[in-house]
Amino acid sequence: MRKNKLIKFSLVIFSLVFMTASCQLSKKNCLPDQSILCKKAVSDWQASIDYIIKSNFPPDYGYYKAVVWDEDFENAWVTKGRQINITKRLLDKLNVIGRICVAAHELAHLKMGHYYSRIGIIIVNDKNTIPENTSNDTSAVNHYGIGSPVDIPEGFGINQEIEADKMALKFIKQSGLNINHYLQLLMYLQGPKKDPNSLIFHRIVQIKKLR
Repeated sequence: MRKNKLIKFSLVIFSLVFMTASCQLSKKNCLPDQSILCKKAVSDWQASIDYIIKSNFPPDYGYYKAVVWDEDFENAWVTKGRQINITKRLLDKLNVIGRICVAAHELAHLKMGHYYSRIGIIIVNDKNTIPENTSNDTSAVNHYGIGSPVDIPEGFGINQEIEADKMALKFIKQSGLNINHYLQLLMYLQGPKKDPNSLIFHRIVQIKKLR
């Protein structure tokens, strides 16, 4: 009898721990059945990804999965595989065209296989200076230090960023958009302060040369 009580007690404790862990995870990963807002966020992000896919490589339709994180920072990134990540906070600030341009940029990194030299890419870099392009480190790092379970990959160097920008421009052109749409996105992400030493400033300069 005592043994059965101990087993039942252990099962209850296990269930509580499992439920608590699940709730904590769901607060970070925005799931479609979590809320109306999360459902819309995932749907909008998937639609942006699919828009590029349908126009550029239709056979891949349905392969790439939208992942939205309910975190208190603004970012988008990929790691090797088929998941394309974005934070809800960034997604909510972008219009339809902006979301499509971000999706194009992230897909460009996947299609170019950049993750083989360094995992992931962030379109919004929290660092003020241009990152070096010399590291072969493949460990994901959390730049934000907010105690999040999300590993934010360290950004690539400027050369791979420019390569991805150029391919993204081809993707959006095939999808009916143009270089000005892409520039508007980067300038919005740059904000009112123009730092000549920043990665995003350098990217804007390079893209303007293509006009």
